[in-house]
Amino acid sequence: MARGKSIWHLKKQAGGYATLTLDVPGQAQNTLGRAVLDQFEAFLEEIEKNPPKALFVRSGKESGFMAGADIEELGSSDADSLKALIDQGHKALNRLEALPCPTVAVIHGVCLGGGLEVALACDHRVADHSARFGFPEVQLGLHPGLGGTERLPRVVEPATALQLMLTGKTIDARKAKKLGLVRDAVPDRHLLAAARAAAETGKQKRKRGLLDELKYTLEFSSPGKRFIANRARKETAKHFSEKHYPAPYALIDLFEQETGSDDALEAEAQSFVKLSQTETAKNLIGLFLRREALKREARRSKGHDISHVHIIGAGTMGADIAMWTAMNGFTVTLQDIDRSVIAKAIGRAHKWMDGKPDHSDDVRDPEDRLIADPKGDGVRSADLIIEAGPEKAEIKQKIYDGLKDKLKSRAIIATNTSSIRLETLAEGLPGPNAGRFVGLHFFNPVTKMPLVEIVSGEKTTKETQARALAFIEAIAKLPLPVKSAPGFLVNRILTPYLLQAVKLIDEGCSPEEVDAAAEDFGMQQGPVEVADTVGLDICLEVGRVLARDLDHVADPPAQLIEKVEAGDLGKKTGKGFYTWSDGKPQKAENEAGPKTLEKLQERLLAPLYEEVRRVLDEGIVASEDHLDLGAVFGSGFAPFRGGPCTALRQKKAAPSSPPETPAKPEEPAKADMSEEPKEA
Repeated sequence: MARGKSIWHLKKQAGGYATLTLDVPGQAQNTLGRAVLDQFEAFLEEIEKNPPKALFVRSGKESGFMAGADIEELGSSDADSLKALIDQGHKALNRLEALPCPTVAVIHGVCLGGGLEVALACDHRVADHSARFGFPEVQLGLHPGLGGTERLPRVVEPATALQLMLTGKTIDARKAKKLGLVRDAVPDRHLLAAARAAAETGKQKRKRGLLDELKYTLEFSSPGKRFIANRARKETAKHFSEKHYPAPYALIDLFEQETGSDDALEAEAQSFVKLSQTETAKNLIGLFLRREALKREARRSKGHDISHVHIIGAGTMGADIAMWTAMNGFTVTLQDIDRSVIAKAIGRAHKWMDGKPDHSDDVRDPEDRLIADPKGDGVRSADLIIEAGPEKAEIKQKIYDGLKDKLKSRAIIATNTSSIRLETLAEGLPGPNAGRFVGLHFFNPVTKMPLVEIVSGEKTTKETQARALAFIEAIAKLPLPVKSAPGFLVNRILTPYLLQAVKLIDEGCSPEEVDAAAEDFGMQQGPVEVADTVGLDICLEVGRVLARDLDHVADPPAQLIEKVEAGDLGKKTGKGFYTWSDGKPQKAENEAGPKTLEKLQERLLAPLYEEVRRVLDEGIVASEDHLDLGAVFGSGFAPFRGGPCTALRQKKAAPSSPPETPAKPEEPAKADMSEEPKEA
């Protein structure tokens, strides 16, 4: 049968078995699009005519089973063509489910979104220990669209199914087995045997125990679904507004009203298409595509040639960078003048690493890759040295001075400074070392904030920048190239916004009103809470740096100075603009009405937008796309608006609308201007 480029491969095997393998040409990961579905239907027709004893469905990619839908194709589809594609997918998966022979999804690696929906249409699922499962569609402003909203609640407990779809989180193979999502979770060498054993049981679905069956029946009843849905709405409302993020609420409605009905798949398709046409989904899909493009840019270099990373400074940021880097396969030596600080950092790292998946092929445990190095012996063999000392130029320069005559010829020297220009820091780096000097600005907390600014100074070579970009991508962070300038990108646009919030308090607004205005606009966290979380001393220091180096930036507001002088530094001291208890700010009720909040939004965001314009004019980032990514993933700008540049374009394009304003994160991120003070 001529099919052009082969995407699916059907192989008959001894004993009457057959394996259908997906291997999309030219892609590192399998994705589900029109061409994949077209060939899938052709093979299904062939299998229906001559059914094997059992059919195994698997992937030919090392990366895993399937990463989900083809997002680029999804983002470029109009409503009619998307509805036709979903109808085609429903039809194909219904045919797979209805095959007379047992079907087994044989899963390794990623099995997400549409890939998981294919697996759910099989009678059985077996997985090796590398497998990861999830429905991330909610992070794109959507929900599962190829039968997942109907099939998942039939396989696992309905309440658990809804939670998995609402959070968009992934689970490993062992958790999937515990939930009943897979029949077996085994080492890779036993995967085929597990698949054969599953096939031998026929098309019979997994049997539940008496108590589990009773619980399932209760949850799947109308009163049960209504109870679960109401609870889910209350929990969702704590994190997302329906106005900004309609997808979770649409998913809950589907679960309550349609799950188990004859029209469930049609209702799912209509809801999916409707969501796809919202501004939220378009902006989130756009962000996803731009983020993937940025990652590809980092991969285009020849690589980083880095295996050993030496970190100087075991305070909060240095310790977190060390443990994250070790978890991602690199040997890390951690240096500090205080041995007790290193010991504390190593202990905390081991505790954090426990149970976390090791994102590398290194056979050693990540604990073995993280090595205490109080004397700094690791400098001589390191390919990358990251300085994570206090945010003071003279201390950092002293650290660099101590590296002289110890470095390998191609070793990169990096600073985690959050605001000091590289040209200032590089004064103590003569000759070729200055060309290998770069900024790697991580954000706090390192384990949650995805962005790292790759800062190039006047003397940083293109090779050094390329290696740094490739390294950051290799440790599963989003590498954003920026030019050395006061505040770089994120702190440059974030600081005026935070200082404006304090200025409004100086003028008589309450912190609660200011935060409520930002959160009503869509920010995950209000600017006053952000400032308290970051540390008012750090806000003041960065504000002073920008005021000193940029003529248009005013000196920090009086109340900020007074708070710092009084020792009220925010969360870390228990008191700032808010009093903090158990890690949370104690806030009074906001009493401002919608019109007051709207005016506050306009004033709050004006300096942020003005700084965005200046940053683009100065060429600190390469494009508006880069700026939007930095703002969303580094400063907490609301993802559903696509970033400040996208928000401004859409504001101008709108026929008539209120004043300009920003947005809220895809994977809600707490904005952080810099690191906490640390030991050198």
